[in-house]
Amino acid sequence: MRDVVVVLYQDRYYDIHFRDFREGINEATVAHLKERCKSVTGVTLATMKLKVSGANVKDETATLPSTGIHSGSLVLLTGERFNNDQVKQTASGNPEEVGYMMRISQVMDRINGAKENIERYDLMVVRALDNIDQDEHKKKETEDLGIQLSELLMQSLITLDGVDCPSEFITARSNRKTGVKLCQELMDHVDQSRATFKQLYINKS
Repeated sequence: MRDVVVVLYQDRYYDIHFRDFREGINEATVAHLKERCKSVTGVTLATMKLKVSGANVKDETATLPSTGIHSGSLVLLTGERFNNDQVKQTASGNPEEVGYMMRISQVMDRINGAKENIERYDLMVVRALDNIDQDEHKKKETEDLGIQLSELLMQSLITLDGVDCPSEFITARSNRKTGVKLCQELMDHVDQSRATFKQLYINKS
């Protein structure tokens, strides 16, 4: 299959042609491939990821052959499709904004999912202050949970910072701002609880 890349998305195969390029596939870049994947699958560029021979393809300016993609190569595509109802929720009316909102939503799901463990951690710290169930095993369990929560929230904040929404995507930028604010508030809360717990054992030593 000359100048054709086979893309697999959700158990369906798509033939992506580059015969309209003067030098065929040798001239095409990763960005060109992504645009053509978007047109045939409906997957937004903001959520799209490509993988060939087990390796992620990230440099959009690179030519396809330089990334290991040649005529007949099988490229695995992951990402989220948009629907018209989601587009209507955006200020821009641009399907690509939906992709950014999906990425933000995935991070927010992790952050909101951590709230229950934050409440559990707060209770463990309170019990420590009240000298309840504070053997070495319980101390380590409390310390480990605090570290785990801090790392999860820090990683979530880094991920949100990496969602670089274009200025015209007002809805996505607003969602991102809300997510960053919530994440920072939870991080401050966990850090304060960890400091309180640490000080408790400093005072006891």
